[in-house]
Amino acid sequence: MNKHVLIVSPIPSHPQFQGNSARIYRLNQMFQQCGYKVHFVYFGMEGLAPEQRVAMEQDWDYFHYVQPEGPAALPAYGDYFDIDDWYDQRVSILVEQLCTRWKYDVCLVNYVWFSKVLEAVPDDVYKVIDTHDVFGDRHIVAREAGLEPVWFYTTKELEAYALQRADLVIAIQDEEQAYFQSITSTPTEVIGYVTPGQSLIPAKRSASAKVRIGYIGSGNPFNMVSVRTLQEELMAHPEVLEHFDFYLAGTICRSFELENEVFTIVGMVDDLDDFYRDVDLVINPMVGGTGLKIKSLEALSYGKPLLATVDAMVGITTKEPLHQCQTVEEIVLSLKEFSSTRMQQLLLNSIETFDTYNQTNIHQFRLLFGK
Repeated sequence: MNKHVLIVSPIPSHPQFQGNSARIYRLNQMFQQCGYKVHFVYFGMEGLAPEQRVAMEQDWDYFHYVQPEGPAALPAYGDYFDIDDWYDQRVSILVEQLCTRWKYDVCLVNYVWFSKVLEAVPDDVYKVIDTHDVFGDRHIVAREAGLEPVWFYTTKELEAYALQRADLVIAIQDEEQAYFQSITSTPTEVIGYVTPGQSLIPAKRSASAKVRIGYIGSGNPFNMVSVRTLQEELMAHPEVLEHFDFYLAGTICRSFELENEVFTIVGMVDDLDDFYRDVDLVINPMVGGTGLKIKSLEALSYGKPLLATVDAMVGITTKEPLHQCQTVEEIVLSLKEFSSTRMQQLLLNSIETFDTYNQTNIHQFRLLFGK
């Protein structure tokens, strides 16, 4: 007998070019692999193109869409959002209707600020919040980093209130699990970003060609600061550019074209395989930020050697020193003495890091939902 999971999200599962969509897509898949029928409800905060609808209807057993009536609300409290500011009661109406037609075993909602939907679900349904990130005092963290807060931010107290709606809270990494456990009595477990390894045939280049180092990401403020810092360090150590070319891809390119000094701008890519096939190493120079850095795991999943700061590897256990650089400058300086032998060792350690991470998180998911 099939089990049924109702998954509610204000973010689409397709396409997977941004980290949160990739997370939603993979978790949905894992439920299917554990024998669940996936009923996916998408509240269209990011719109719905015809090809997106087709893709989600094809991949999920049942797909439902709620069209927003206008833009997301402004913060109810001025300096921060009420926890339900972005929620739409029409989602609850739809979910109540679905619950009269189907007997759901699990209802999982993406994001704590969309958790009000859990109040529309019968008591005998196991209620889960996949948090994705910390939103309590997010605006304070951003301002301390010299950035204006963007997207959603609220207080720890309101976040704690919403977490009580669930039977289980999912954190995406260990540090956030500890935070959630400090503000709620709701059981909290870690399920990271699980993604299958991708097998690629590398692009052919001459032995004398420069090593290509790639970065792909969105134009969010933390990414912008991180890539600007990388550019500054490369300009401070121009000898590195004699042996390495740096390729920049993703929506970050839109904001970076006018201030670019050292990067080859790739722009948007239609197929991630093409980007990762064309680079020899991947870099994630993350400075600050919250949540799990899914782009680090994405690079590892493609079997690429990864250069990363400590901030880029939060929640990902590794023994590789070049996965744990304290500063972006440390990454750049390491390239001055980088050899083919060191690159091969970095590759092997990157593969081992990815395999261990995946095995751990698949096991945890099966413990929680594979019964």
